[in-house]
Amino acid sequence: MQRFLRYLWGKIHPSWCLYASFCGVILGIVITVVTGKILCGHWLWLIAALLVIYYCLHGSRRLIIVVAFVAGAIIGNYRLVPDLSGQKLLQHLVGQEITVTGKISDDPNASSGQTTFTLSNLTLFAATENATTAAGTLYVRVSTTVQLERSDYVTLRGTLAAGFGTYAGTLYRPELVAVERSEAGDIFARIKTGFAEQVKDYIASPTAYLGLGYLVGLKSGLPDDLSETLRAVGMTHVIVASGAHLGILVGAARKLFGKLSKFSGLLGSLLLIGAFVLIVGFTPSMTRAALVSSLSLCVGYVGRKFTPLRLLIFVATLTLLISPLNCLNLGWQLSFASFFALLIIAPRLQKLFYGGKKPPWLASMLLTSLATTLTCAPILIYNFGTISLLSFVANLFILPTLPYAMLLVFLTGATSFWPWLAGIISKLAAFLLDTHIWLVNFLGEKQMFIFELPSGDVRIFLVYAILVAFLLVFARPFRSQRTKLADFVRTWRGRGGSTS
Repeated sequence: MQRFLRYLWGKIHPSWCLYASFCGVILGIVITVVTGKILCGHWLWLIAALLVIYYCLHGSRRLIIVVAFVAGAIIGNYRLVPDLSGQKLLQHLVGQEITVTGKISDDPNASSGQTTFTLSNLTLFAATENATTAAGTLYVRVSTTVQLERSDYVTLRGTLAAGFGTYAGTLYRPELVAVERSEAGDIFARIKTGFAEQVKDYIASPTAYLGLGYLVGLKSGLPDDLSETLRAVGMTHVIVASGAHLGILVGAARKLFGKLSKFSGLLGSLLLIGAFVLIVGFTPSMTRAALVSSLSLCVGYVGRKFTPLRLLIFVATLTLLISPLNCLNLGWQLSFASFFALLIIAPRLQKLFYGGKKPPWLASMLLTSLATTLTCAPILIYNFGTISLLSFVANLFILPTLPYAMLLVFLTGATSFWPWLAGIISKLAAFLLDTHIWLVNFLGEKQMFIFELPSGDVRIFLVYAILVAFLLVFARPFRSQRTKLADFVRTWRGRGGSTS
């Protein structure tokens, strides 16, 4: 027993306690969002948790990992104080007529005389309440002919309805009282809108909207039937600007600026990431992708690197601390599931089937697609009740040609000042994009490969238990620790369980 206790009290690297606290923050936020209960709402809890983590980092031992985890959970619980307060305020006002002023935080989607958008930075005026600010977001659908833009401040009057997902409330058909816009407006949003108009001058709809979805994540204008088919085939992620898009841009920037110097390659890549995020907007998936790319570049510049699992935990912690309700956002969930599949599951599958050898291109694509499907399937089934086996086929063709489609769409808009050149490039872009649409529609008709399952059943997440078991068998980072523990157990048994 003494030997076992000495093992538990053995020293470890401080990073173990640090990442244990990060895991605690994540779990604390998730549990608080699900239960809606604040147990550590006083600021003294935050100070105490930070002091405990500081102690754990300076006296890192195996047993203290649990203490660091609990301290992180306290921080996660405390972080939800303003968000849950805002939600409770809005829930109290459901069914009442309110006047609210807020900022349009995403690109408004205008269709059939109606405009939908997300409203944040809320200031509420209710008949029974004084003007007050509230954390949270509202989903708004307003009938208006006014051209709204991202970053506009609008004042609305209407009856507040209950929210859903990450939205604390909804407003359907409210009265648009006022619109405030800075003289310049959101420059980056206007750049995206102006560029989209240039592309649409040369490429017809819906092909142009698919190309713009690839390039800048613009989903407004994409026909409902095509959106539904993309979802059924399991290819919705290709029209959400995220890690794949930034990976392509960063690769191009490093080739272009890296010829000058290593620092030029880093600076050029970071500037391109920043500009792309400002143009696309701070969506959950885009924020995750930007953090992953920036951190990997900066750490790689000094000759170090994150292990994939630690990078995943660190970025998840940062994004949830920035916006805790992201854990309810489907885009955030799918983004991290795909990230987990690409960096952790897929390499383990390749090692299982090919050992230390590099697999052929086709096999690599199949294994990557399999890993992505396995990690995203429980989330999709829980939310939509469907799963498609056709994403394997779609991924094999669409993902390898995605960079070329993005490049052709970009060149179409960039060369619009030379109509003859833009006309040639646009025909190539339209041909490739039309091929994608044909393939998606063709696969969408194969209903025998699309399975309907009950939605909203939490038991589907037991699939992750199988994935965790798989990782425990093939996870290298923990192998040395398991070997030490196994050696200790064998030695202890060889001595007949003696405590001496």
